[in-house]
Amino acid sequence: MNSALYILFLFFSFIVKITPQKSLKNSSDVLATFVWHIDIFRKKVVLKNLEIAFPNISQDKRIEIAKSTYKNYFYYFADIIKSMHIKADELEQKVIIKGKENLELALNSNKPIIFMTAHFGNWEIAPKIIGAKYKPMVVLMREFDNPKIGEFFKKSRASFNITPIDKQGSVKEIIKAFKENKALGILIDQHSNAPKAIDVEFFNKKVKFNRAVSTLADKFGAIVVPMFSYLKNDKYILEFLKPKSFEDETIESFTQWQATTIENMIKKHPSEYYWFHKRFKNIKGIYD
Repeated sequence: MNSALYILFLFFSFIVKITPQKSLKNSSDVLATFVWHIDIFRKKVVLKNLEIAFPNISQDKRIEIAKSTYKNYFYYFADIIKSMHIKADELEQKVIIKGKENLELALNSNKPIIFMTAHFGNWEIAPKIIGAKYKPMVVLMREFDNPKIGEFFKKSRASFNITPIDKQGSVKEIIKAFKENKALGILIDQHSNAPKAIDVEFFNKKVKFNRAVSTLADKFGAIVVPMFSYLKNDKYILEFLKPKSFEDETIESFTQWQATTIENMIKKHPSEYYWFHKRFKNIKGIYD
């Protein structure tokens, strides 16, 4: 299975590399539409997630969002491959920064900085902009099921003053990064199996949420900056929301703030979220 997946990845990469940038969106849309029609596994998960998150909209509207999600995902994946060796000035031309005052508030705080985001939009582009223009970063990543594909993403992420670190045994690396005045980037939206995962409200459901950001903010006195990227008029918007420090908070309340922040952003741009995860799988039988 891993070998077949890697062959598909190589084929997709080849097609992307020979496709002109101006045609990349149309080409990826065609592929996404094809995959939508043949996908008998993840499509069910996507539509179930949308039903849970948006119970008051029609099924036709959910399908419209789902199709756009597929198109966004394939385009972002293609653009990551296409931008493997992009230069800093070319990268900056692709991005518009929104909420720069929130970013500057964090940068001027003299506190360790944690950039918190989700599997939303092109989440790969945000650290590159921060590392290239503002501050070196370490980015938490988990090992890929396919190590060869994982190697590609490690190379892609290890650019523009970014150092990817494995989630397993990452504490020492994070401490080292904070001592070296580097920021930490972390995606925090997936279901957590951790023994100390926090129960939070997410789209009116009780779900398990990773407490890592809350624990780190408490332990190191860090300031947490929510950031999200999404596409608008052929430009990436990189939006920084108001940062928050762990003051007069509990682990539970600080974690709920993260979940609510992510939920609110998803409601604004639903087709930008990565609905392919079984986000609500702690609820028994929900994906049966």
